[in-house]
Amino acid sequence: MRDVATLPRTRSMHRWFASLITVAALLAAGRADGQAPPDGGAPTAVPAWRHAATVGVIEIHGEIDAITKSTLQRRLERAAKDGCDAVVLELDTPGGEVGATLDICSIIKSEAPANTVAWIRPKAYSAGTIIALSAREIVVAPAASFGDAAPITGLPGLGLVGLPPTERAKIEAPIIGEVVDSARRRGYDERLVQAFVRLGSELWLIERDDGIRAVVDATEYERAVGAEPDRDAPISLPAATESSGALPQALVRGLVGDQDVLQSPAREALATREPIPASERGRWRPLGQLVANDALLVVRGDEARALGLAAGEVDGDDGVRAWFGATRLIRYPESWSESLARVLMQWPIQLLMVALVVIFGVIEFFTPGFGVAGGIAAAALLALVGAPLVAGLSQWWTLLAVGVGIAAVLAEVATLFSGGIVGLIGAGSILAGLLGLFVSDGLSTPEGQDQLARGFAVVLGGVLLGAFGAWIAARLLPRWGVARLSVLEATLGGGTVRAPIERSGLPARGSAGTATSVLRPSGRVTIDGEPFDAVSAEGFIEAGTPIRVVGHHGEAVLVERAP
Repeated sequence: MRDVATLPRTRSMHRWFASLITVAALLAAGRADGQAPPDGGAPTAVPAWRHAATVGVIEIHGEIDAITKSTLQRRLERAAKDGCDAVVLELDTPGGEVGATLDICSIIKSEAPANTVAWIRPKAYSAGTIIALSAREIVVAPAASFGDAAPITGLPGLGLVGLPPTERAKIEAPIIGEVVDSARRRGYDERLVQAFVRLGSELWLIERDDGIRAVVDATEYERAVGAEPDRDAPISLPAATESSGALPQALVRGLVGDQDVLQSPAREALATREPIPASERGRWRPLGQLVANDALLVVRGDEARALGLAAGEVDGDDGVRAWFGATRLIRYPESWSESLARVLMQWPIQLLMVALVVIFGVIEFFTPGFGVAGGIAAAALLALVGAPLVAGLSQWWTLLAVGVGIAAVLAEVATLFSGGIVGLIGAGSILAGLLGLFVSDGLSTPEGQDQLARGFAVVLGGVLLGAFGAWIAARLLPRWGVARLSVLEATLGGGTVRAPIERSGLPARGSAGTATSVLRPSGRVTIDGEPFDAVSAEGFIEAGTPIRVVGHHGEAVLVERAP
């Protein structure tokens, strides 16, 4: 593997000599580790398979989610159109969603240019580590670190939630498969990359008397060293710099599998190294424990280089150009619309938007006509639906459900022909559509189920918060002088209707008529053969009920049941 010593096969001893010649030539050329000089100037030579004239730097900052996947695809397409023959993924992330991470790895391996490099600047934990491993090679910024990629789950407001062993194993399986695939493609040690993800991966680093190093578990440690593993010894990694001469590590990389990986970046067919034979007992000495039984692997930049996980250290854009021998560098940040969509799709913002839809939707529903409350509810709903649409994450059925729900609610408010049934169906359709906005993976997958649970928690929390807000509005808004909302106090708060204001052109107090639609409390009445908008002063009034005018409410008459 690339980050450990791989024992030469007895049937391929001639490769020892070929590799020694290769390493000697590279060291003589001053590029054994492909390092750019500290001053940021161009290296003396850049391998042909790494060289690029134009490099595109795609920034992946913050949490990894479905938006990251969508914007990565867009920026890769843009980089290709701009003629970038190499892509650098600048990673600064604490982690993110499993489903999005696996999709991004697939994109990198199948759609990104072969010359794609992960640049950890300065951290790439959890999902960031998995993504970095999928690139052709990894470079690190000064003080970089990565690792700790075990899957976790959580719910809004509840924090992290413990996973039962079976569920954890189910989620871990595709992650382990992904990092092992990356290890085989890129020449990393399979045991080492699994230690990023899985607890219980006790590993040690040992060195043979000829400088070859290997990562081993407890069993292989005993066979090679001839003693019980020392679990208290601190690790001592040799520095992987040109000045210190990383000849053993470079030699190991040249002896992996059936290819010379120093000459070819295509490492898809690398073989897992053969176990250390018992005949070599005593030739190996321990360098220390890499991973304890109850810990996950986390490495700093210098440790990653010593273990072969990182190919070199790169500092700044000048360092990137020098690494590739490039003459042009183009940066591709997220667009402003994608950044706005990311903010709007944070669960606290979504919960607030749901609450606003409920609060102002209720206010609009219980008042005649269309006013400011309806506009606020529509704007909040537009933000909920529009953010996933801008990010390219909306599914057709969610948009259809929301659209049908809005049409049903508007029809109910405008005509009041169903006694509220159509309006309730519309509200349910809107809530179902909103719930679907949270699900980007299949419901048969653990990720999709987790997204559904998160969406249900946010929507339910928003509805409850909105109901409480509507109750508060019903009690307080009339006292602040908002006359149009006074009917809410009569309907929701059980209070007394404010003194009505007389309007010209409307039937006078005491005029009798009939409710031509259900008053909930707004609706339509007929007085002296003419239709009028009306608001009930005493709750619901069924269609056909005799009514009388007790005052005026805006451009509507305020009515009650006739004695």
